[in-house]
Amino acid sequence: MASASVASSTLPSGLSSSSSSSVIRRTANPHPNVWDYDFVQSLQSPYTDSCYGERAETLISEIKLVLTGEGDALMITPSAYDTAWVARVPAIDGSSRPQFPQTVDWILKNQLKDGSWGTESHFLLSDRLLATLSCVLALLKWKVGHVQVEHGIEFIKSNLEAIKDESNQDSCVTDFEIIFPSLIGEAQSLHLGLPYNLPYVRMLQMKRREKLANLPRDEIHGGTLLSSLEGIQDTVEWERIMEVQSQDGSFSGSPASTACVFMHTGDMKCLQFLNSVLTKFGISVPFLYPVDLLEGLLMVDNIVRLGIDRHFEKEIKEILDCVYRHWNESLNPVADLEITALGFRLLRLHRYSVTPAVFENFKDADGHFFGSTSQFNKNVASMLSLYRASQLAFPGETILDEARDFATKYLREALEKSEIFTAWNNKQNLSQEIQYELENSWHASVSRVEAKRYCQGYSSDYARLAKSVYKLPRANNQKILELAKLDFNIIQAIHQKEMKNVTSWFKHSEFPLLPFGRERPVECFFLVAAGTYEPQYAKCRFLFSKVACLNTVLDDMYDTYGTLDELKLFTEAVRRWDLSLTESLPDYMKLCYKIFYEIVHEVVREAEKLQGRELLSFFRKGWEEYLLGYYEEAEWLASEYVPSLEEYIRNGIISIGQRILLVSGVLLMEGQILSQEALEKLDYPGRRVLTELNCIITRLADDIHTYKAEKARGELASSIECYMKEHPGSTEEVAVNYMYSLLEPAVKELTWEFLKPDDTSDVDIPFQCKKMLMEETRVTMVIFKEGDGFGISKTKIKDYIKECLIEPLPL
Repeated sequence: MASASVASSTLPSGLSSSSSSSVIRRTANPHPNVWDYDFVQSLQSPYTDSCYGERAETLISEIKLVLTGEGDALMITPSAYDTAWVARVPAIDGSSRPQFPQTVDWILKNQLKDGSWGTESHFLLSDRLLATLSCVLALLKWKVGHVQVEHGIEFIKSNLEAIKDESNQDSCVTDFEIIFPSLIGEAQSLHLGLPYNLPYVRMLQMKRREKLANLPRDEIHGGTLLSSLEGIQDTVEWERIMEVQSQDGSFSGSPASTACVFMHTGDMKCLQFLNSVLTKFGISVPFLYPVDLLEGLLMVDNIVRLGIDRHFEKEIKEILDCVYRHWNESLNPVADLEITALGFRLLRLHRYSVTPAVFENFKDADGHFFGSTSQFNKNVASMLSLYRASQLAFPGETILDEARDFATKYLREALEKSEIFTAWNNKQNLSQEIQYELENSWHASVSRVEAKRYCQGYSSDYARLAKSVYKLPRANNQKILELAKLDFNIIQAIHQKEMKNVTSWFKHSEFPLLPFGRERPVECFFLVAAGTYEPQYAKCRFLFSKVACLNTVLDDMYDTYGTLDELKLFTEAVRRWDLSLTESLPDYMKLCYKIFYEIVHEVVREAEKLQGRELLSFFRKGWEEYLLGYYEEAEWLASEYVPSLEEYIRNGIISIGQRILLVSGVLLMEGQILSQEALEKLDYPGRRVLTELNCIITRLADDIHTYKAEKARGELASSIECYMKEHPGSTEEVAVNYMYSLLEPAVKELTWEFLKPDDTSDVDIPFQCKKMLMEETRVTMVIFKEGDGFGISKTKIKDYIKECLIEPLPL
């Protein structure tokens, strides 16, 4: 942990130094413990009651049925717009009737009270206008539903002018400015009494002409407009378009686009696709088919982000196995950047072998990323999805660096143009989501706080935009939200009980007798509980917290309180590893050594029980190296020596104390057995594996954000100071940027070690052990994001702890 702040002090009564009782010492951190012990002990949660656990188990069973498709939830809301296009298809026997009469009946029975068609639960004017005009034209083709046609025309007349106003328009469904003018032209040819001369209508028609005139032919016959061919019939070469037909007979899975192609070509594969859609949905069609991949990805994404994925590991694997089988063939990357990025992110998070080469499809001829040709809100959602995916980059994946830079710039510019965040986007909290994501990278975020935040923003009535407004009831439903909130509160109740045990142990231990150590039992518990939260790891959390408290006190003793002679004695006593050989130590060190000896042996005993082998020698070596690293820094300070950067980092990744802390944690995880070989793959000093990468990242993140405070209190050696010594004339800004240039590759290496595919990974390392190391790294990066959030924990870290461990979610 970062060094403590200091002030001068003499030894308190009751603890003396063997050398002198009047030694002037620097005392550790004047920042007090912000968590009152009585407050922590007073915490009460009703979620310890068994009725909540029983309700959670019931919900888990019901949601499993939904995930496997056995539940009664609808797959997707019908699209009135697409259904109307399918309704237009004439019978293939040559009779003057529709090929799919059930779709015509659906249109007749599903007009809304205001005369429109569309998704009743969510009013979006562009959606209603597009769907209504499409349904009116379908009914006119078959000369049925005269009353419905009149009411539909009246709705269009009454609302057409309103869409010109951006504040009323909300946002537009996909390709509205391409499709709607085309439908208006068709209506005009039928002499429907619509206000064709409205300035906005003329402007739309002009924009459509300009857009199509400037659109390359390859974009028309193979780009994103494949899903909207019905809107560009006047430009399509029908023979050429058949070259890009999907294997299932569709065009980008769009019923409307496929129906249009069939009416122009009579292609039987198109008809087979339409038949399959109606076989699945009966009397109407959705905007996309099959929807399984999209729906599956969104279900998994929601469950993972809500923090309840551990309950559905089998179901998630089945869904992602299916996505992976079809990743390169059925999930057309050209069609949707948002979904491609989502699929990539989820598959990588679950250690499937996926390459970011899929994003080459979203570059122009010059190799630069581009936004989609559709409307603004779709672009922003796609860029947000791309930005999230780009954070899971492995070493050497430069395309993800390019994607991150492009998406970051795009999203920042979008925020600056806040007026273009329309009412629809504001309802989806899109601007707030972008702001949060840009400020909180995946590597520097707290998983339990992220889950809570997602619970607060999750809506079971969430609607998405394509060519129509649609909902996916299996991906967004009330049962998933209820379980997520219940689960969060139940876990929090368990953690509160454990936190009481940790603070009670600390209060009644001998730590408070030491005159220099920071009291941070709550922060130490948070460090592990925020990431390794599962109930079965209670022993790991408790003993991890003890080791973290010990590390904090040792940090304060070596960094601020002990004299160099005293520290030399203490370091030697540790190397001898005998409690009886401490007579030469000053009294405070005798006490510190006793605490140290007891905690280390307790950890060793419990680890040996779980792992089934001798581990004392392993721990002894780890602790000796750690304290030797501390002692070397104390020697530097005493002699006012500023080492080389290489020398500083070599020692700093030892003295940061993360290695012994993390190894203690992984060896104490219930049910996770680590062979000696697996332990060395996870933890091998001098080799850039998980523990060493964590140490490098923590050391650099600590220095980058705390070097000014350390310099102000007299510290001479930090990576920043060492760099500036080696590069005379360089500024602090240059030095900090150089540290970032070391930090970012280390983060990518850590990501690779954590998420490398199962077929290339160290299969004998339990994934939960790797996850524990990764999650602790993420929490540590949060702690040092704005300074020393551990030493001065009354800042944002206090808020994180409240969110994670104190305040429940309202049900």
